[in-house]
Amino acid sequence: MYCRNCGEQLNDNQAICLKCGVMVGTGKSFCHNCGSAVAEEAVICVHCGVSLKKEGTDANAPNLEGIKKRSIVTAVLLSLVTCGIYAIYWFISLTNEMNKASGKPNDTNGGMAFLLSLVTCGIYEYFWAYKLGEKRDIVAKENGSSNIIYLLLLFFGLGIVVYGLAQDALNKAIDNQQ
Repeated sequence: MYCRNCGEQLNDNQAICLKCGVMVGTGKSFCHNCGSAVAEEAVICVHCGVSLKKEGTDANAPNLEGIKKRSIVTAVLLSLVTCGIYAIYWFISLTNEMNKASGKPNDTNGGMAFLLSLVTCGIYEYFWAYKLGEKRDIVAKENGSSNIIYLLLLFFGLGIVVYGLAQDALNKAIDNQQ
């Protein structure tokens, strides 16, 4: 067994690593089975093939690490007060956070989605809303039809409601994880 933080070999009954002082099982830089350096986002060690997920963790659980809750009321008010400038920031952040939480970090990032929405005069935003609804269902662990609801809301000019509903799903997932 090896320390996931520094790669030091450990005894089976150790509770902390004597080299770096962290609890056994914490860290993401090294494989616990072979001690090889691994990428922090790696799920499987490419050197020995062992799973890097902690035992007992849900492989389908959303990755909410680094995502903070955002007050929906505050976000809506800031969007109004700043004449939509905060709404742009919220759109970009929400897209990136939902990509990460749904396990699709390589999907179109928020900045690119915003740029595509501008270039296509808003047409891309309909595709974005549809995909955001799918990701919302993944994060909320529901087999719903949020994608259709989000699409209809956007069609009727209620994009800010789409942001709020998606943010609410992220906030609830964060609450459930704690």
